[in-house]
Amino acid sequence: MSLKLLMCSNEALGLGHLRRTLRIASALHAEIPNLSTLVLTGSPMVHGFRLPPGVDSVKLPSVLESSRWSFVSKYLPLPFEEVKRLRERIILETALAYRPDLFLVDFRPAGIGGELLPALRALNNGQSKAISVMLFRDIMDEPERIRAEWHGDQAVGVLEELYDEIWVLGCQALFDPIKEYELSDTIARKIRFCGYLGVERFAASPEETRRELGIAARMFVLVTVGGGRDGFPVLDTYLRALEILPTQMELFSLLVGGPNLPQGEQEVVRQRCRQMAMIKPDRPARFIEFSSQLLDYMAAADLVVSMGGYNTLVEILSLEKRALVIPRVHLRLEQLIRASLFERLGLIRMLHPDQLSPERMAEALLAALHTPPPSGKRLQAVGLDLDGLHQVKTHVVRLLGERGLASPNPFR
Repeated sequence: MSLKLLMCSNEALGLGHLRRTLRIASALHAEIPNLSTLVLTGSPMVHGFRLPPGVDSVKLPSVLESSRWSFVSKYLPLPFEEVKRLRERIILETALAYRPDLFLVDFRPAGIGGELLPALRALNNGQSKAISVMLFRDIMDEPERIRAEWHGDQAVGVLEELYDEIWVLGCQALFDPIKEYELSDTIARKIRFCGYLGVERFAASPEETRRELGIAARMFVLVTVGGGRDGFPVLDTYLRALEILPTQMELFSLLVGGPNLPQGEQEVVRQRCRQMAMIKPDRPARFIEFSSQLLDYMAAADLVVSMGGYNTLVEILSLEKRALVIPRVHLRLEQLIRASLFERLGLIRMLHPDQLSPERMAEALLAALHTPPPSGKRLQAVGLDLDGLHQVKTHVVRLLGERGLASPNPFR
């Protein structure tokens, strides 16, 4: 019997939601026979990822979060309301035609502007009712903002009425959304804490990656800014900091700009990297726009400089890497809250963007490079569970089994 999973990736800024969705889809497909997975996404970068057999995608018109609670069409010269109606119709028609056994929704309970509501209601009706599950990362924003936002866009009622369960990709002992967001007892009863979505594997060995980059024994710093829309200050300040590091420091730097880094800013960073080769030949820097091998580069790096997105920080800790994190602080404070928490636990170093300067960056780089990386023993000691992928797979099997859709142990 074929099992059908429909996933919705609610991204309106970077790549994090899509990467997380595809990681879960890939892990489920690798272990559950006869699983067919369809991913709804508005990300223009879905083509940049290799989809495993059994996984396909439906592209929604892209939207962009222009300010808090405000969205615009990313490419189509149409008002947002028209684009939202188009997305809503595509989501509904896909759900009705695909008839999934399980509907897994990422981050926004009602979708962007309530676009998921018709599909959720349709899938909750009839004899072939789908199992609907909400998937949250550990931290979403300041508690008071989330409470206001959820009451304003029907999220509380949707979570209470239209979702069977809520899976949190985090650890309750480190950050408890039930308490912080003052969730109702009805919602709290549906929550299952899965732990963080740790890295299960990466393609190339660190040695192979370093040979590919031609860096041999040189210290390697990876600089990544997620989707890149607001990453230029980090990339620019990092390159300026390289110029003032002590003369005996020999580094190779790989800067990954992200597909949303504006073209003009990309050219500035490329030119600065070329200049570094001339003025600091002992510290070569290379720029690339996007890479599906980011995890391989991270595994080979001695230090990762990044913004504070969920995926990036969890990958850093899974690979036990030193990290210097400059979190995003506009639109949402999710990254700042997470980075501050991990810094208090002694797992990363954080540099607040308000303090971003070449001098501060150089100082933080030196401190980070001379700090021992976080060990597995340290992660365990602070209660950071990285078994999220396994827990998600276990919950999927449990729910399908309860509906008689899967055997108790369908893992290959």
